[in-house]
Amino acid sequence: MERKGNVVHRLAAAGKSPVRWLTVARFWLAAGVVVCAAALGAAAAVYHQWLPPQGALPGLEIDGRQVSRGAGLGDWLEGRRKALLEREVYLAAPDDYVQTTLGRLGVELDVAETMRRVLEYSQEGSIGTRAFRAERARRGEVEIEPAWSFDPARAKSELERLAPRVRTEPVDARLDLIGHLRIDDQPGRVLDLDASLKSIGEGERRELAVFEIRTRPIRAQVTSEMLLTIDVTKVLSSFETKFAGNGRGRSRNIERAAELLNGTVIAPGQTISFNQIVGPRRIERGFAYAPEIVNDEMETGVGGGVCQVATTVHAASVYGELDVVQRRSHSRPSAYAPMGLDATVIYGEVDLKLKNPYDTPLMLHAFLPQRNLLRVEFLGRDAPGEVEHLYAVVKSEDFFRRVVSKPELEQGKHVRKQKGIRGYDVVSVVQLKLPDGSVRKHQYYSKYYPVPEVFWVGPGVDPGELGALPAGANYTEVDGALDVSSVRNPYSTGG
Repeated sequence: MERKGNVVHRLAAAGKSPVRWLTVARFWLAAGVVVCAAALGAAAAVYHQWLPPQGALPGLEIDGRQVSRGAGLGDWLEGRRKALLEREVYLAAPDDYVQTTLGRLGVELDVAETMRRVLEYSQEGSIGTRAFRAERARRGEVEIEPAWSFDPARAKSELERLAPRVRTEPVDARLDLIGHLRIDDQPGRVLDLDASLKSIGEGERRELAVFEIRTRPIRAQVTSEMLLTIDVTKVLSSFETKFAGNGRGRSRNIERAAELLNGTVIAPGQTISFNQIVGPRRIERGFAYAPEIVNDEMETGVGGGVCQVATTVHAASVYGELDVVQRRSHSRPSAYAPMGLDATVIYGEVDLKLKNPYDTPLMLHAFLPQRNLLRVEFLGRDAPGEVEHLYAVVKSEDFFRRVVSKPELEQGKHVRKQKGIRGYDVVSVVQLKLPDGSVRKHQYYSKYYPVPEVFWVGPGVDPGELGALPAGANYTEVDGALDVSSVRNPYSTGG
């Protein structure tokens, strides 16, 4: 049987040119290759656009922001982390809202974990699953929940800054002996740091998020029930001071301070503050202008006379064997109380604090039994025994004469504005004689500084015309400068 031969022979036998046919075949083959390559390239481009092998799906959002395709995912997330540190949020305190930021609260975007979540959603799963996700992301329907980190130490610093605004002091129960009323106690509050940190750690991270500040109550030391146990018929101790002839303003200040103190209850072991109870001395609070000591000299100020109330309270506490936690004597001896029993107070600076050492509550009764007489009593129990206060001067110090020029005075005129007083170091001994005959003693010290004799002089007055220095004075100071010729004994310290 005859063989038909190869393609070339068959084409030649058919009268067709084999070369032309091969050329055409090669052309269409090349064209097919190009088309296939283009199709594959286009398919690959679409694939990489819709299903990027190492990045986020196009259109995917994180915390309301679309992931940028112009930067790497890690760089974009780091930029968002820095920006979100300044996100405005609020702390909801009991009485107001405090503006702050996520960064100050120790909250920030966790870049590594957020990136892991994005790549897991974008890269894992079958082609079909990923294509479905890509289509949803392209339509803006996919938002990845960001991961957040929380630093309690930074949040604690921010909360501690806020703590004073949150805190309110409890109000002790007391008796209004003038109005015959019982004033119930009111609990205070203090920041609950652990609960507040938990609130921040578990709270939202959105713009203008609000974190609840937690507090816990502070119980009053003197409760309403405690008032019922006070036997006001029993007087632990008392003390009286007179203030006759000291002016209407001074009388008003003494009366007002006594009103504010009257009915104060001191729980067992409680310490009270004179300044806290009486409060600032201001006109709108019922105080008046009156003479007071400022820088060694008598001046007029609001509240002059309140120190006499503090002195009377201190003296009554000494005779009641209360613990004197804080007390400072006057700069000079007082005319209304023996040395060692006085106490000075300056609101915001110098305080008188007393502690109840007994196992029963006491009530402070401050009142005016008659005009120009102040009486302070501690009520609620009998005296533990007979108390005696003794004092001794262990050192004295001379004063000096101070001469101050006053151009507004008449030519040649002078006025003595203040009498000089020596300074004293005093030791007080408090002796308690108990019913069984035993005696307990304790002592404390008081410092009284020299009070200068003060002259105001007009133009043309020679300090030598003011007379000899009085007993207890050893030199003269003229307008702040020492008059050397007046020094009596530069080494004298009195006697």
